[in-house]
Amino acid sequence: MRSMVLLLLIAAAPAGATEVYRWVDADGQTHYSDQWRPGAEKIRIQESAVFSAPKVAVTGSKGPAAPATAQHYKVLEIASPAQEEVLWNIEGQLRVSVQVNPSLQPGHSLRLYLDGAAQDLPAGNTEIQLQNVFRGVHTLKAEVVDEKGTVLVTSQPTTFVVRQTSTANPSRPRP
Repeated sequence: MRSMVLLLLIAAAPAGATEVYRWVDADGQTHYSDQWRPGAEKIRIQESAVFSAPKVAVTGSKGPAAPATAQHYKVLEIASPAQEEVLWNIEGQLRVSVQVNPSLQPGHSLRLYLDGAAQDLPAGNTEIQLQNVFRGVHTLKAEVVDEKGTVLVTSQPTTFVVRQTSTANPSRPRP
């Protein structure tokens, strides 16, 4: 508990403030503060290293260098189904929508991967209705490919769940 109080005090201290005082009251309770008081001992806290996580962006393929137009795509993501969405009673039919910004360039098309199986979309299309997608956890990923099939850019994967109402109790969806 004491170390938790000390950590909270340090986190709340203004930037650059590294002085903390500790004292024990008449009941034996240890206190920490950034303000000195009679009987308090000064504790020197070293500044911690600062770390900034890199920004996550759409990743390119690991194959040969892509043409300059591959850098042109700023957004490639699965718009529907949404990440961690739960779909009920879709009867095996899944409508997938991919967001591409800016729009697909001439000669470029989308390739979807549903649970690792590739599905090419017709040229210029960003939506497709997939068949035979039944209950369970599924993963979708999209790629922009050029006319030679070279992967130009890949989306982050999206995971979703398909649920089916129980035939034992069709009036109530199963959790």
